[in-house]
Parts: sequence; structure tokens; C-alpha cells
Amino acid sequence: MSLPAFASVARTLAGRQPTPFGLRLCLEELTLGVRSNSVAVIDDLRGYFAPFVTADGHPADLDFLFLDGPVEPPLVELAVQPSAPGKRPDKERCADLPGSGEGASGRLVRKQATGMLFLFGQGANIAVGPCGANRNQLVNFLCARYMERRVAQGWALGHASGVAQPGAGGKGLALCGFSGMGKSTLALHLVARGLNFVSNDRVLVEPGAAGAGAMLHGIPKHPRLNPGTALGNPELAPLLTCALPEASRRAYAHLSPEALRAVEDKYDALIDVCFGPQAGAHADSGAGLPRAASRFGLAAPLAGLVVLNWRHHGGPALARRVDLAARPELLEAFRKQPGVFYLPGALKTARLTAAQYLEALSGVPVLELSGGADFVAGTTACLEFLGQ
Repeated sequence: MSLPAFASVARTLAGRQPTPFGLRLCLEELTLGVRSNSVAVIDDLRGYFAPFVTADGHPADLDFLFLDGPVEPPLVELAVQPSAPGKRPDKERCADLPGSGEGASGRLVRKQATGMLFLFGQGANIAVGPCGANRNQLVNFLCARYMERRVAQGWALGHASGVAQPGAGGKGLALCGFSGMGKSTLALHLVARGLNFVSNDRVLVEPGAAGAGAMLHGIPKHPRLNPGTALGNPELAPLLTCALPEASRRAYAHLSPEALRAVEDKYDALIDVCFGPQAGAHADSGAGLPRAASRFGLAAPLAGLVVLNWRHHGGPALARRVDLAARPELLEAFRKQPGVFYLPGALKTARLTAAQYLEALSGVPVLELSGGADFVAGTTACLEFLGQ
């Protein structure tokens, strides 16, 4: 069965209903425009992306259309995607749609758990389905399409969180680790100790030009907490408890730290809500904090890479400098292969091999945290590594 042309599907979806509600985001030098048929969806996203909302009226570099409505059939037959080890099978299905020339010009993806449909390519980025109930998927879609743009520039995609010293030119750390090691939790401990937040779960490394070091770049995605992180860390609980609804706080209050870690629920911890503005800054009288006062920034000179390679009940925490080229297994904790939301054309200029990652990280010091998982000791080691 022949597939319909991408442009035809995009026109069909985009022309279904008016989208009078919108917002614009400023992510470094790029502007993203978001439009929707739902004022509730836009208001929700405006609160989530508050540190990056802008009134810039210039044409957007990336445009998004979020159409809130019921679950819809996928329009074309979709293929099951291979699942990564440890991931839920049949998580996504997709189809590449032809363009006017040779090869695919766009892609349709369906999230099986929610029924959300995502169509993207040729400048179109469209989400269709129960958008209001699936903010996290909208955020992930927007961030993935933004990251594709950066990966096509030759920036290396990393599976890591990011933090940085406050102030202009403050140095940053990328925090990576194997699954379940707690890179987001360590990032939050560092923010609690005065650092700013740069990114959650994904970072981008811009290789240094001649005479300059590498730059760490983030995405506008706040940490996703489980109750164990929010309630089971004495150092973080006073700051992060507000991220959980009152009913959840009561439901989890009696659980042990081990039981809390096993709970699969996730909650967004908005950085400025949980940690407040930068020291000495004040909220303005408008929509929230002025951008300069936010604790959430998206870029910093990359001063070091921290690899979490510890385990629970593994004895004392150990911190030591390592040579990443001599420890290829640690590099794999940082490397992140682009997924289904990256189109083949963008990946032609992407850094995908281990050698290309080592080149991007050339000259960046690396600290390995091993032994037992100890976030207090790890925080101290990171601050010393950063020179604080």
C-alpha cells in the first residue's frame, strides 16, 4: 500500500481547526513558536517554560502546532520500533512519509501508551491527541526537535544532566551515569548548594573552536522526580516537597526510603519554584522571574564531565580523575544515540561514533564517582572538581 505524501498529511492535520493561542520561547539564539487550539495547553506550557518565554515577534526558527483532542487513528499503517534493552516493548510506532523528491521527507510517530500522534519534517512539527493530559510528551517532542537542529550543527548529544556556576561565564559540569545511578538527583543536590541548573537527562556539547574550550548546552526540560528523590533525601526534601501534590505527600509519608525509590510515579520539579531566584535577584511584577534571575540557564563553558559509576550499599564513595580514552566503558554512559524523533537528513552531519565523541570532549577533565552511592560526598567531590 502506497503512503500519502508528507505535505498532504501535514496540511490535513494543520487545517482541521484554528489555533489562536500561542507562545514563543527563546533558547539561546533560536526562537521557537508554539500554537494550539487550546488555551489551557498554552497556559500550562507557559508556566512550565517560564524561564524561556519571550515576546520576540520575529519569525520563529522552529514552529510547533499542538492540537488538543481525542485519541485519533494514525492515518497510515505504522511499523513497530525495536525496543532498547530494559525498555517497554512496542513503546512507539512510526512511518516515514514520502516527499515530492526521492526518499522520505517526514515521519509520523504514535506513542502507544497515550495514543498521541507526532508528525514532523519539512519545517512542520505537529502533535495531535490529548495534549492537555500529556504535557511531558509535548515537552519531549519540542526538546527532541530542538536537539535535532543542534545535532545537525555537529554538537554531540549526551545522556546527562547539567549544572553551572551562577553568573556570566560560570563554569559547567555534565553529570552522566548508567541507568538508575541518580544523575538528576546529584544535579539537584548541586543546585541546592548554589549552582544553577542547565539541563535534565540530555545535554549537548559544542566542540571548542581554535583556542577555546567546549561549551555545555541544555534543553528546557525540568527534572522529573520520583517520590524517593523528593521525600527521601533530607538535604532536598525541604526544597522539593512542593513538587508533589498534597495528596501524594500524604500517601507516601509512611514509606521507607527503599520503598520510595521503588515508586514509579514522576513529578515535574520546576527549578525556580523549588529553589527560588538567584541570590540577590527579585521577582518582577509580571509573569515571573526576569530571565537573568532564573536559576535555569542553557549554556556554560564545560569545565568537566562527571561519570556516576557507583551503586547502593557499595561502601565508601570514591572520586578520581580518569582518562576517558582509556576507559571506553565510561564513555558509553555519556553517548546517546538519536532516537525516532531525529530525521535521517539531520544525522548526516551528527557526531555518532565513539571517536567523534572523544574529539568533542577533547581537553575536558573527567571525574569518576565509584564505590557506594553517596550524594552528599558526590556533591562535595563535584564542587571541588569545579574549583569551588
